[in-house]
Amino acid sequence: MTLIDHHTKAIRIKLFAKLLLTALGIIGVPSIAQGQISKAVIQEVIDGEQVYIQTKQAKVKDQANFGEVISTKESRAAILFNNGAQGRLSDNAQVTVGQCVDVEKGELLISGPVNGCIDGLTVEVKGTLYLLKKKDNDTSTIQVLEGTIQVINQNKPGQLEVKAGQQCEILQGVYGPAIPMSQEEIVTILKGKLFKDFQIPVTTDDALNKVCSKLLPGLSCSSSGLPSYPLPIPSIPVPLPFTLPY
Repeated sequence: MTLIDHHTKAIRIKLFAKLLLTALGIIGVPSIAQGQISKAVIQEVIDGEQVYIQTKQAKVKDQANFGEVISTKESRAAILFNNGAQGRLSDNAQVTVGQCVDVEKGELLISGPVNGCIDGLTVEVKGTLYLLKKKDNDTSTIQVLEGTIQVINQNKPGQLEVKAGQQCEILQGVYGPAIPMSQEEIVTILKGKLFKDFQIPVTTDDALNKVCSKLLPGLSCSSSGLPSYPLPIPSIPVPLPFTLPY
């Protein structure tokens, strides 16, 4: 066999190995894998110390590995994923760290490229700011503040695109249409428990300010990106006294 034949054979072997590894998902990972994570570190705990990894009470810098459960009771927590994305857990929440972060109870705010799961549905992202809310055993909500997500039912064809300022309801694993959030709903989120009192930013102040300004035109947004005042409460008309006819 000539030197040229040896060189050609080596190239073919390398090409075959590359194709095999790509097929196995080891290299050339498709876009969905960009949002997959394998571990999460507790960054911050507020409102007490009731944050747990599996059944063990967790503290700052403790790590949850693939397949492990992070839960909260009275407390809230900020978490950092191994790909640099961040999350925040509400009180009375429970999530499982895996190829997607599976929300089994409570609320999870995700900032960055982390895929979520809820009620058997997958939420694919490339980098965004969105919320997963598990209301009860049958209903859940997905709300997007920045970017775009794709909601996928792996057992059915098609997917739903949800953009910034939109939300969709899920009933027994079936998602409804993407509909706009009201300004009141957006203010409630930005001034609510997934943003209030946390010290570690979930995203840069400038990015959050842009989200606030874009989604709440006409309202003042503080330098931290939060609405500086709530929406005015609409006045309730006082009924006129009713007089019986003579």
